[in-house]
Amino acid sequence: MLVTVSGANKKVTDLTESLIHYCANKLKIKDSVTIDVEFSKTLYKEDGILGEVDFDDSNHRPKEFTITVDSTGSKRKIMETIAHEMVHVKQYSKGELIDMSRSGQTKWQNVPVNKQTNYWDQPWEIEAHGKELGLFIRWAEDSELSSQSWTQEELK
Repeated sequence: MLVTVSGANKKVTDLTESLIHYCANKLKIKDSVTIDVEFSKTLYKEDGILGEVDFDDSNHRPKEFTITVDSTGSKRKIMETIAHEMVHVKQYSKGELIDMSRSGQTKWQNVPVNKQTNYWDQPWEIEAHGKELGLFIRWAEDSELSSQSWTQEELK
């Protein structure tokens, strides 16, 4: 798997690459997938968006992704956001989630989902929010980072 990171210092870049490879392994994302991670200080602050994943939606099983992450939060929140977005990479790359922006149609497990569905009720967000913390904690433990104070921060 090819991973490139831009907009972060060396330490955050190394952590990001490690977490992405860890998540890809746990989520069984194919090695043929490429992921670019871009850190931004202005990622939709007014909307409260912490991260997003983008890809070419002409392919129902894309292989190239760009994850954009808000870099103004705590290191822990940044890493949890990356784990969340990696769940979306898994969903898109395996064809579980099909988002055809041009037609406004979204399919989850090949079933159309009403575009008026509340964010918190969207099945792909339920899965991503449900897995992000576990992926982060397991990665921190397996990477021997769990004793570092930033991994123990209380989130607000």
